[in-house]
Amino acid sequence: MFQAFASPAECRWLIETAHERLGPSTVFDYSTGAMRPDPQRTSRAALFTFDQIDIVTETIRARISASLRLPLQRFEVSQVLHYAPGQEFKPHHDYFDPSAAGFQEEITKRGQRVATVLIYLNDAFEGGQTDFPSLGFSYRGEIGDSIAFFSVGADGQPEPLTLHAGLPPTSGEKWIFSQWVRDRTPQR
Repeated sequence: MFQAFASPAECRWLIETAHERLGPSTVFDYSTGAMRPDPQRTSRAALFTFDQIDIVTETIRARISASLRLPLQRFEVSQVLHYAPGQEFKPHHDYFDPSAAGFQEEITKRGQRVATVLIYLNDAFEGGQTDFPSLGFSYRGEIGDSIAFFSVGADGQPEPLTLHAGLPPTSGEKWIFSQWVRDRTPQR
């Protein structure tokens, strides 16, 4: 956990920039290799694709890279997530299950997801914790606070204890910056 990982001004900038880009949040479909909406993830998301990254987003990504000691080339597209009351991301793992055929292909082509970083962009909401049910731990940051975790162990194997959920806010709106990191630079 990192307190004040992003400044309040950076957080406001990300919310304002994301607001116009919001669309349905998606999950990785291992059967098709594509991203698709799923009833387990009811939030909305704004993607910061590589052609849309601005100086604020890139500064935060560089800060994440330095903190995790993982190169930017391994970063997936950054996302800003918006949760209205009742919206959630039910318990899930961020790693790709290597026993699933579609995930194995994704791991081979683009690498395993090994780390997740979440930055709380606001705090004007109730509820909305990041919950780790297997660990009996929930986290709710203040503006700019961050939580980072590795979803695989030192041996590169998926860590089931990283099961987590984005709990729904009970009032107010929750805004989160989300960054997934792979174990290597994807093949082109």
